[in-house]
Amino acid sequence: MTENDPRIGFLARRIAGLPLRTRRRILRARFTLAGALRGFEKTGHAGLFQRVLRQSSREARRLEREVNLHNLQTEAEWAALLVRSVPALKRDARHIAVTDPAALERAAATGRPVILTPLHMGAYVLALACLMVRFFPGRPLLVLRQRDDMPLETAVMERIREVGVTMRFHQVTDRMGFLEAVRFARNGAVIVNFCDLDPAYGAAAPMPVLGLETRFAFGTDTLARLTNGLVVPLACTMEPEGDLVRVGPTFEVHTSAPEERARVAGLVRAHIEASLRARPEQWHLWSALRDYLPVTDTVTDAASRTEEADEQIRTAA
Repeated sequence: MTENDPRIGFLARRIAGLPLRTRRRILRARFTLAGALRGFEKTGHAGLFQRVLRQSSREARRLEREVNLHNLQTEAEWAALLVRSVPALKRDARHIAVTDPAALERAAATGRPVILTPLHMGAYVLALACLMVRFFPGRPLLVLRQRDDMPLETAVMERIREVGVTMRFHQVTDRMGFLEAVRFARNGAVIVNFCDLDPAYGAAAPMPVLGLETRFAFGTDTLARLTNGLVVPLACTMEPEGDLVRVGPTFEVHTSAPEERARVAGLVRAHIEASLRARPEQWHLWSALRDYLPVTDTVTDAASRTEEADEQIRTAA
């Protein structure tokens, strides 16, 4: 993957090649001007935010505009990882702030395995690399996944190797694959295990957020227990002048008892809900919300499943 990759257009490449703060300002100004001249795109998020987040129609429309801007900025950030030089990326990383650096310092000082559990928010790739360089230097990064990513996504994430992070993907599709991930963690790897994967990824647990009966894939408790690892919830968001890594309360898992699993699921649920309430416009997965809602076993028609999920969204308490 090079800066001349045909999948990145000329203008997008030029903007992505600019320093972080400059490209953020240019994209916001361009987006605002285009919206004033042609009108802002309506994606349906405004109605969703009104119902689920109980926002006023004015605030919901503002958040919908911010969703569209966030999508443009995310594309620019991922393109920047492909077209900017390593020294330039390191300069960009100076504009990544952490809300609770002491929590990460304490986790690193223990020498124990660490499990980072971010949401799919913001442009998280460079932020994760920055955390590794600042707080876990010399330790490898293991990104767990259960499905193949798009080639471009993989290329973007692998670029972080060039900024000084030893990183590898590990595809977990069965018990042996999971145990291999445990072995990597015990040997000192920092694991990234996204906490907002849809239930189809396996081991689904009910984690109701925002008044919805949502379920999320949940293997964090088992992973933490088998590795004796510390779990660090994260949410990486894009701000006008840089990125902000929000660090949630660190926890560990002691047993496999049902009440312990329920406790940990509650902590993860609280982290997801707090992150969505803080910056709802930056969650990538609003359009897939129905995938997180339960459907009855008797429902087999795809259209009926969609209607049932939509009804839960419409009637959220």
